[in-house]
Amino acid sequence: MTDNKKTKPNILFLLIDSLRADKFYGKNRTCVTPNLDEMVKNGIYFTQAISPSDATVLSLRSVFTGLLPYKTGTIKNKRINSNMETKIPTITSILKKSGYQIIGKVPSITFLDSIYSVFENNEKFSVDKHWPRLEDGIGLEIIKKIKTNMQEPWFYYIHILDVHSKIRPKMPPLVIPEKYDNEQFGRSKYERAVSSTDYWLGEILKNIDLEKTIVIITSDHGSFIPYYQNGTKISLEETGITSLPNIKTPKFLNPLKRKAYSMIKNNEEKSAHDKIEKLSLTEYEKRNLLCIYDEKPFRVLYDDLVRVPLLFMGKNIPQGKIFDQQVSTRDILPTLIDILQLEENISTDGHSLCPIIEGNDIKEEPIFIQSSFPMEKESGYLVGIRTSKYKYNRSIDNPKQNVFLYDLQKDPKEEKNIGDEQTKLIDEYENFLKNCLSQTQNEEEFEKSEIKIIENELKRLGYI
Repeated sequence: MTDNKKTKPNILFLLIDSLRADKFYGKNRTCVTPNLDEMVKNGIYFTQAISPSDATVLSLRSVFTGLLPYKTGTIKNKRINSNMETKIPTITSILKKSGYQIIGKVPSITFLDSIYSVFENNEKFSVDKHWPRLEDGIGLEIIKKIKTNMQEPWFYYIHILDVHSKIRPKMPPLVIPEKYDNEQFGRSKYERAVSSTDYWLGEILKNIDLEKTIVIITSDHGSFIPYYQNGTKISLEETGITSLPNIKTPKFLNPLKRKAYSMIKNNEEKSAHDKIEKLSLTEYEKRNLLCIYDEKPFRVLYDDLVRVPLLFMGKNIPQGKIFDQQVSTRDILPTLIDILQLEENISTDGHSLCPIIEGNDIKEEPIFIQSSFPMEKESGYLVGIRTSKYKYNRSIDNPKQNVFLYDLQKDPKEEKNIGDEQTKLIDEYENFLKNCLSQTQNEEEFEKSEIKIIENELKRLGYI
């Protein structure tokens, strides 16, 4: 993948927040994606690209640095080092040094500032009543920016929220443009959002000269999709978890109010569980329902959450190649350095994907994965590894707690936990995990004030 021309290509980096790999490419989908399909035909696509985490901050820091999240100060979601750009080489700092103009179109979310502060021209957009969509004018703003003859070479990072689902009661809802909100464009609202996003990606790429531009498309993590049966959404929202009205009460009654809320929530959770168990559903289908009412299923690092699309297209990129070998989103940075032939001597945990693209056999390595929020107060966060055959994760603080092991080849939907049957395999994976965790940073390195700011923003958006 050599380039004899001295002209450096522009780089368009499209990150579609919460986009699952199985809704980007493959047979198991009902969304309408002619533009995505064309991109796969005109580029290279990795079907088994794995994100290191189930949430944005941890995943993006790995993408930007090529490092495992815990090496950037993010072993747990609240532990975020604000000085990433000054301490660790990133995509943006490397490209800036190579003469690139760095531009970002990103959501205005406080806990992401440590990442997005690296852009020279940061075009922020607000997150309010619903996730801002390309349809709301953001798509036209992007096209206008591209048409302004930006100083070349440029790196334009765009963070797209159009398919980000409502996974918590307090989070902004997924709102579908009216034109696409019908079964013609997908059985679920999530897939309809993918169809709408596909249209806008096509409109954006109409204004991109692929002879002088590299396009990268990926995601930070996936998402659960509510279960649909015979075209009808199975929903327990009418009888499921509700929140107490936000009424003013004297301060001395606040403890009683919180206790009452907790009791109601627990009773409604139990009711939802009981109703779901009575339905004739598979374990996978039950899980997709339970994640709405119970945080525990969401915390387990299923492929619904960590398998993401990864596509390269444009200048000097081969066309029509699809690879099933497991890779990681942390491979993006070293791959880009390789494609651009930059003389960078940096240490990353990722590997250039160019040898795979050129037809060479590369030994697969286990991919470290971690949850962004605790599964439960007692057992805390989950960590684990994924190979092309197995998925293993467990409590970060207690190797014997919340142990999950799945045979991905025999059980791709991760319905049967075989942790009790494969103790030798777990011992092997434990050696790998212990080596990883021994390299984590000390939590005391991070300022309490910074942690408080981040936690408040997460609460505002409904993550905690």
